[in-house]
Amino acid sequence: FGLEGKTVVMYAGNVGWSQSLDLVLAAAGHLAHDPDVAFVINGGGVAREQLRADAAGLHNVHFVDMQPAERLAEVAAAADVHVVPLRTGLARSSVPSKLYTILAAGRPVVASVDRGTEVARTVVDAGAGIAVPPDDAEAFTKAVTSLVERPAEAEAMGASGRRFVERWASPAGVAAAYEQLFAELAGT
Repeated sequence: FGLEGKTVVMYAGNVGWSQSLDLVLAAAGHLAHDPDVAFVINGGGVAREQLRADAAGLHNVHFVDMQPAERLAEVAAAADVHVVPLRTGLARSSVPSKLYTILAAGRPVVASVDRGTEVARTVVDAGAGIAVPPDDAEAFTKAVTSLVERPAEAEAMGASGRRFVERWASPAGVAAAYEQLFAELAGT
């Protein structure tokens, strides 16, 4: 796709009706004037063909087929900024596992999710990106643009997310948390 040297904003995962992928197209349209920014939709699903049709006029949007699970870390590392856009209410009942993969890769994330959800709290508490309200194209576009235009800040957020995962979600981090819990329960 000729993405070398470009800032890559990526959505990776299911391309379905649960994701607000129109937000990605809105951000791509806003940044279409910048030849150094590319948007990648990596995945497949029932909404892919409609999304591809909606993106027809956007030269900076590229579609890549879903990659095998063993390439997940490579896919996560291939982007400069990741996006997790969920429709209103959907982040209340699930946390996409891709969030932890993105954080482990040391990449910042823009999450379009309901306030107070685990996804929003994780992104904010980890200092790993920006959480915006769901289905808010203006806020989403502003957040993506902010990270694209401030690569040092985006890189710092990615590093912060990586540290968060190492501390709280890695096998060693989880084991330490359980040890602490057991010690507290035992009264030691």
